[in-house]
Formats: sequence, structure tokens, C-alpha cells
Amino acid sequence: MTHEHSAHHHVPVGFGADRAPHYDAQASLNLAGAPAIYELGTSALTARLDGQDAASLLFVGVGTGAELVPYNRFGVPGWRFTGVEPSEPMLAVARKRLEDEGLLSRTHLHHGELRTLPASAPFDGAQLMGVLHHVEGEEARLELLREVTRRLKPGAPLVLGCRVGIDPVLTDIEFHRLKALGVSAEALERRRQMLPTLKPIPSDAALFDMFARANLVEPRTLFISLHFKVFLARYQPDSRG
Repeated sequence: MTHEHSAHHHVPVGFGADRAPHYDAQASLNLAGAPAIYELGTSALTARLDGQDAASLLFVGVGTGAELVPYNRFGVPGWRFTGVEPSEPMLAVARKRLEDEGLLSRTHLHHGELRTLPASAPFDGAQLMGVLHHVEGEEARLELLREVTRRLKPGAPLVLGCRVGIDPVLTDIEFHRLKALGVSAEALERRRQMLPTLKPIPSDAALFDMFARANLVEPRTLFISLHFKVFLARYQPDSRG
């Protein structure tokens, strides 16, 4: 296992030392069915790469490392992982978790944004979970997708999860669920005031258009939890002509 530092990174608000130790518990509260996301991502990538004794996977925004843990149950001891994460406190949690799970020795952790990851042999697959909706602007989001595909082998699968759309009915359902789970009225009000600042991908169609422009084809839905959706796609170079 190697660990690299980069001076060129931007940590999104809310992913610092005050939140990192509690991030996974908060994610499970805020997103119904959260544990299934990483299991389905692992299921999809291992299915698409079935039969490969050795594979290299890229995880963009690896966070606390929770998305790697399911690989222990899928019988792929020869696979290697690269996790990219701009938040050092999140990486600290990831290092400890992966060490406890016996995965650290075959995981390369890079502190920084994806663009700062040194060039290497192309990856067999990638995952981008809960990252794209934190990137501001369509062009910046498209550039991130292209940065991912530049690092993939032709035909490589990509699993991507993000918030899509703003539906007031779904938002109402979300708030009723959180209230029933014991979230305080004050916390719910702070969340409600934050909603106008969110800039999710507008629609499935908008996301699929970005996929196409980044040469990602055949998107399939793996998971939906209110506004959060997870898709599987495949990198096909020059797919737009």
C-alpha cells in the first residue's frame, strides 16, 4: 500500500475533521438504504469483470473507505484498488477501516483531487459515488467524467451515484422519514434552509447526456432512494462518432 499527498486539492464543505468520524452513521440516516449502495456497486463491477483474477479499480471520492469493504465477500483477492480523496480527515478514517478489514495492503490512497493522481496503467473499472453533485457547473462535472474515462481501459465499467433532480414530493417524503427517525426540528429546519443551495444534476436525461459526451454508454439503473440514484455505464472510446 502506498499513500500520496498532493498540495492541490479542494475539500468540499462538510467533509472535514468535525464530520469524518461520523460520516457513515450520518449517511445511513440521511439516505434510506445506504448500505445497499456499496454492495450493489461491488456486485456490478465484479459481475462486469467476472473471471478476472487480477483487476485494478479506481474510486473517486473514496471517503471513509466503506465502499471497498464489500470486496472481502466477493472472492477477488487478486484485485487492487486506488482511492482518491481530497479530505485528509476522511482518508484517516479510510486507512483505519481498510487496515481493520485487511484491505489496506492492496489499496493505494491518494490525497487530492483526481486530476492530481499521477498517470498509471489504465484501470479496469471505476466508481464515483456521491461526488458529482458536489461539483459546481455542468462543464466541471463533464470534465470530471472525462478525467475518469481518460484513466479507463476501453470497455471498462463505471458505477456512479449522485443526487438527480429536485422533486418537492420526494423532498417532503425525505423530511417525514427523518422526523420519524428522530432528527430534531432544528436540524430539519437547517436542512430545509440548505435546500436552495443544492444544485443536483437536473434530470436523468441531463446526466445521460453528460455520459454520452464523456463516451459512457448503456447506462443502467442500479439503485434509487428518493433523489439519490446509482447507475452502471461502460466506457466506449469515440462512441459519439
